[in-house]
Amino acid sequence: MSSQSGKFENLSQASSAGRSATPMQSRDEWQGLRHDLVDAQVETLRMYIEKQPPERFVVALDRLIECTRASFRQEEALMECLTSMADPRHRARHDTVISQLESLRSSARELDRGRLLAQLIVVDRELTSHLSGAVRAPVSRPQESQSEGPPATRGDLMAHH
Repeated sequence: MSSQSGKFENLSQASSAGRSATPMQSRDEWQGLRHDLVDAQVETLRMYIEKQPPERFVVALDRLIECTRASFRQEEALMECLTSMADPRHRARHDTVISQLESLRSSARELDRGRLLAQLIVVDRELTSHLSGAVRAPVSRPQESQSEGPPATRGDLMAHH
């Protein structure tokens, strides 16, 4: 077992509690959180495309914001665990995305569909670009290192959805 093999096991509990991560979380937990984020992203876009009432759209946005925050907390904890320091520029990028989502949510009921779509596209591109560039799931056991890594893009994740 490598020196990092046990580092991520409880990462999600540590990050959700606002603590630095120490143990390693499993590949399934990592993929599960990424899957939830992509699912929330797709659901939000679906609510818009299907012209659902604003109340349903806002509920979908709330879930997307929650999943995005959880994913970002996990990623920041992982980065801190691996490098022993936080990356303020990366954190600022996370804060920008969360601010865009919150702004979209606060104005979702007042925006016309054209402006709503424009903001949705901006947020969707930010999330997609971030997911595409995010760290791959850690490999927790040597025998897993030979297996294929998790999907790194939203398109790959959707193929496994």
